[in-house]
Amino acid sequence: MLQFKFWGKIGRLLFALIIMLPSVLLAQGTIGTERPTTSTSSYTISKNSFQFEQGFAFWNDTTVLDGLFRLAVSERGEIRLFTSYGSNTTYVGAKVNLWKQNNYKPGISIQASFGNQFDLVNYRVSWSQKLTEKLGTTFNVGKANIYYVVLALGYSLGDKASLFVEAVYDDKVQQFNAGLTYLINGETQVDFSGGLLTNDSYFVALGVSRRFLYKSVIN
Repeated sequence: MLQFKFWGKIGRLLFALIIMLPSVLLAQGTIGTERPTTSTSSYTISKNSFQFEQGFAFWNDTTVLDGLFRLAVSERGEIRLFTSYGSNTTYVGAKVNLWKQNNYKPGISIQASFGNQFDLVNYRVSWSQKLTEKLGTTFNVGKANIYYVVLALGYSLGDKASLFVEAVYDDKVQQFNAGLTYLINGETQVDFSGGLLTNDSYFVALGVSRRFLYKSVIN
């Protein structure tokens, strides 16, 4: 039986260890993240890599801190741990890339998250499609407590920055988000985003993501 408090402590410990690790990196593309969008792309992280994506969100008058930890287990698969530090809520999961995106050919992935006693709490299918050299789209359909769909558009501002807008729909609430990502280098991304919900909620969020390629350490 998973204990949320235990996994919350594990998540905080992993974050502390990561920021103290030396930066011994391989030349292997650039980081790809799931921050700060609600949608998730078909992309899975590079083989021999570990990645954390840390968010700081302000929902109305509440501050929310969360972290997503991703570990590649193959060219097309990763295991994941998501934790919300304040509530000690933690989910473990996996993501598998079924069809890699290549130029104008779409990419498709599936993913699932599990909570206490490994009960399935969320699953989704992700479709990513390049539309032009600077514009791309991501479409998700999934189920948590209820079914939902997410549609996002991303626009490249060059090698380092990009913008996105997205809409989230389910039977209870609709959400509209927008934001900006910026690559500090090939391994580090920062982001800023905000959104409005039809239940009169709103949020503003900041985030940082960091990738570590561990093959060089093993060798």
